[in-house]
Amino acid sequence: MTKLSLDKGRILQKLKTREALIFKANELLKKGTLVSIEQAAKEAGISKATAYRYFAKLDALKREASLQLKAQAPEDLFSNLPDNDIQLRLDRLINYHFHLFIKNEKEFRLFLSSVIGESLIDNSTNLRGGRRIAIITEALEPLKKTVPKHEFNHMVDALSLVFGIESITILRDLCKLDNDRILESWRWTVARIVGVSAV
Repeated sequence: MTKLSLDKGRILQKLKTREALIFKANELLKKGTLVSIEQAAKEAGISKATAYRYFAKLDALKREASLQLKAQAPEDLFSNLPDNDIQLRLDRLINYHFHLFIKNEKEFRLFLSSVIGESLIDNSTNLRGGRRIAIITEALEPLKKTVPKHEFNHMVDALSLVFGIESITILRDLCKLDNDRILESWRWTVARIVGVSAV
């Protein structure tokens, strides 16, 4: 097994551990009983030391867990769409992310700010959730049979630049686009990355 494969395996395992911690924190938050990082770690079956590697402060864990309450699981987002209709799946992908970020823009900006700030203090905690990648991968599922693996991976990576609060921030603050033009820019970009007509 190559070093690259081992590194990727470790990253995926860290993401799973982090997601498990957020999931339990999410459940506790919904009940109104999330009072400590140690509590969420215990519920998730994760050591306190490991939990603190991902979240140094309870506020950061609460912030991310609250954003997860607004998100959909990858397997749910496309469940009622045909497996082979890439146009419909891309349209769902675009609209889902656009409305998620526009409706919760302030919260996502604060989250991004906190993640960047914490990464400057300790970059070992700067491992963000992999939900964006999972959703994009699920949306592109019909292409797996026809597109070479390395090209498919490039598409996922490139689209991950589009579907984030980082993109909204740049297009709004730097490019001075309003919501309609941000959405138009996303559609234009996705069509060119994936190689299909604009959705």
